[in-house]
Amino acid sequence: MHEEITIVSAETEKPEPTERRKKLVTSLLAKVKKAEKFHEKSYKNMVRDMNAALNGYDDKSWSADQYVANILQRHVQQRTATLYAKNPKALAKRRTRMDYAVWDGDEETLKEAYMQSASAAQQGMPIPMSASMVLQDYQAGQTHRKMLDNVAKTLEQLFDYYMAEQQPSFKSQMKALVRRVITTGVGFVKVGFQRDMDRSPEVSAKLADIQAQLDYIRRIASEAADGDIREDDPQIEELMLSMKSLMDQPMITIREGLVFDFPESNSIIVDPMCRQLRGFVGASWVAHKMFLTPNEVKEIYNVDLNNKYRQYDMKGNITGETYGTNRTTVESYQSDHNGEGLVQVVEYYDRKAGVQYCVADGYDDFLREPMAPDVKVETFWPIFTLVFNEVEHKDHLYPPSDIGLLLPMQHEYNRARQGLREHRRANRPKYAAPAGMLEEADKEKLATHPANAILELQALAAGQRVQDVVQPISQIGIDPNLYEVKTIFDDIQLVVGAQEAQFGGISKATATETSIAESARMSSLGANIDELDSFMSEIARAAGQIMLQELSIDEVKKIVGPGAVWPEMTREEIMEEVFLEIEAGSTGKPNRAAELANIERIMPFLLQIPGINPAWLAKELLKRLDDKLDISAAIAEGLESVVSMNQMQRPGTGDPALQGPQQGGADNSPNMLPSGSLPPVGQV
Repeated sequence: MHEEITIVSAETEKPEPTERRKKLVTSLLAKVKKAEKFHEKSYKNMVRDMNAALNGYDDKSWSADQYVANILQRHVQQRTATLYAKNPKALAKRRTRMDYAVWDGDEETLKEAYMQSASAAQQGMPIPMSASMVLQDYQAGQTHRKMLDNVAKTLEQLFDYYMAEQQPSFKSQMKALVRRVITTGVGFVKVGFQRDMDRSPEVSAKLADIQAQLDYIRRIASEAADGDIREDDPQIEELMLSMKSLMDQPMITIREGLVFDFPESNSIIVDPMCRQLRGFVGASWVAHKMFLTPNEVKEIYNVDLNNKYRQYDMKGNITGETYGTNRTTVESYQSDHNGEGLVQVVEYYDRKAGVQYCVADGYDDFLREPMAPDVKVETFWPIFTLVFNEVEHKDHLYPPSDIGLLLPMQHEYNRARQGLREHRRANRPKYAAPAGMLEEADKEKLATHPANAILELQALAAGQRVQDVVQPISQIGIDPNLYEVKTIFDDIQLVVGAQEAQFGGISKATATETSIAESARMSSLGANIDELDSFMSEIARAAGQIMLQELSIDEVKKIVGPGAVWPEMTREEIMEEVFLEIEAGSTGKPNRAAELANIERIMPFLLQIPGINPAWLAKELLKRLDDKLDISAAIAEGLESVVSMNQMQRPGTGDPALQGPQQGGADNSPNMLPSGSLPPVGQV
């Protein structure tokens, strides 16, 4: 969508908030702080698991100088690649409904109505009322279904388009989300909608346009107009350069559309009353915590905090200032920050009130007026949760991560390898001599002599043997059973379903044992894949509802094409009849060998069934071969196959494959099958 750009520098002065309004802001922030304290142990475990995945250990007594083999990182990479290999395929489905009020759904009834209609038309008589009602009801139902099917196709293409337009790419962020869930135990996706001249506070949730540049120009221009910036300030030069860059662009585009944000695991604060993260069962509110600079707050919300905010550093820690004497409540304050530090911005979704609040820690008013959530979805929450190791425990809302489950095995592996290293070092050659027998110079010669050296030792008398003065110390042999790690990988197989061969090691198990272990691993992976498919279907369903509410027919046709169909009914009616979901297993690596084997088995039977569409068969074959060929451009209606057209060529061409009837060849053999019968399987 293209808009004329106008920079507005005027800023309306906000009235002083009432005491009642200040107390509401204070209570909201206090609830968030209390919930953070309640989930503090889970958040610390997330940090521990992230550090362990990075370093390969979490033991406080361990260090990078000691032996570390980071099997945790290997597991994260392997599991992520297996679970999310490509973007999912969205399918828009029409809900199964009884669409016919008169027709009973029986084909015989419909056939009889058609016969009565045809007979009446031949005799010039009016169509019987019963037959006319059945036919009209059937045609109306079919028309309605056709319209919904076209809306469904439009929704599919819109969803694919916005996945491709996400910046950074949807695939890279989804892979990061899966990696986050494996590492911390939980991950979130926030679905939103970017509107004209509206910028989302989330850094990752955006479309590729110039909105951020416009917000920056607007802020600098406003501060210059208010006298906050002098003419010799370097920001004035930045403003002029940015304006020049904007004017040099031949076409300025402001875009709107669906966006996906991927917040960090500890940035979503959940009501302590929540009993289940999936769907936030039992929660009355959920908050999204973000950190922005004061300038970003002004650009996004058009609010000048005037240094009335609590200052945070880049790691989210409070720097310097406090909230007065009572630390249990949140109170506004004013201090000179000189524009430094970050602001903690909280988007608070209150389900009971049906309101979305936006507040800043330390600021005594709302950043924008409370309102219904930016996007309307049937679950109310625009935030969706992905977990893999969900457990049932009343005191633990957040499930353990794969890293947390693997930590004991990681530490034991490191200790076993470190023990072997120390044993090898202890077994280096050593020698013993009587105390005071050797001088320091003699010790130095024996310890650091070059190859083939002739050593003159002061401690040796004429004719005395070296063995009488220096004797080697016998070594203690290394028992491999003391440092074996196979049992550690056995435990890894039991805990997270990953076997030794996947970490690059060579297992000594038999082929049968390895096959059984792989089957067990795939079973455990199947549960994670099902969770991922269900999670993606929830996102797709919410995305479809948002697009139906927000997009206009003109915008839809610009994206999908002039043949796009958009609802003629109300959005609510469409949402009740059409919904998006994700094709099962479409995010993982395809098992191409199994798919090809299946299609090879079923193809002979499909070829013998009357009415099978050859174009459909070709598309299914190409899909399983993962070929990018678009067969729709190659198919022309009404044409025979290439083989049939070759057979209809004039005889006598010299090529037996091109010879016509009566010219010999396998195709001229008499057909001995009765009319209407099918050839045996495999003889097609």
